Amino acid sequence: MAEATRTTGAPSLGGWIVRDLVLTTIAIGGLWGLAQWHASAGSLFTLLLAPTFGFIAAYALCYIYHEWGHLVGANLAGARMPLAPYAGALIGSFDIRSHSRGQFLWLSWGGVLGYVLTLMAALVVHTSGRLGLAGAGFAVGALAFNVQSLSVDLPQIARVHRGADIAQTSAEGANARIILRRTWQSWSVLALALLAWNLLAA
Repeated sequence: MAEATRTTGAPSLGGWIVRDLVLTTIAIGGLWGLAQWHASAGSLFTLLLAPTFGFIAAYALCYIYHEWGHLVGANLAGARMPLAPYAGALIGSFDIRSHSRGQFLWLSWGGVLGYVLTLMAALVVHTSGRLGLAGAGFAVGALAFNVQSLSVDLPQIARVHRGADIAQTSAEGANARIILRRTWQSWSVLALALLAWNLLAA
């Protein structure tokens, strides 16, 4: 009876799919609602709120589908990740010590593909023109997530490809100091690129 009680609430793949589809629906619905609100109100408040929500929504969805990319990549390589509780950000746990280098690389490239595909979707949404400033914020947020994450992930993946120790590479390449530095560096480059794009398009 005690064992049944412990396993009843265990997370399932179906539960994770439902959770993240609900979060995706909320994000897209919020983008659409704010776009309509700003189109009708045209206030300073909605002018600021629509792109801000779009940026945050993009970050959330990029992270969600980054994690799904990890899970799919690991599973395709034969690794099995125990599912985490629904309240957390991580879908599953990948133990570096009990998996191969190849499985780690599949996991890593899967995560990259997850946020790159989310960026492509965000750019399609933005170029449709239907979500106005909310869509613009969504596209910029996805771009920001991608440039930040690629600047952190690709050096680690390259080192592991060349034979570096996985645990040491992860500890050195994904610590808070490195992530913070790569974030402001990559965002600075992105800001300059967007500024130049807009000046040239004017």
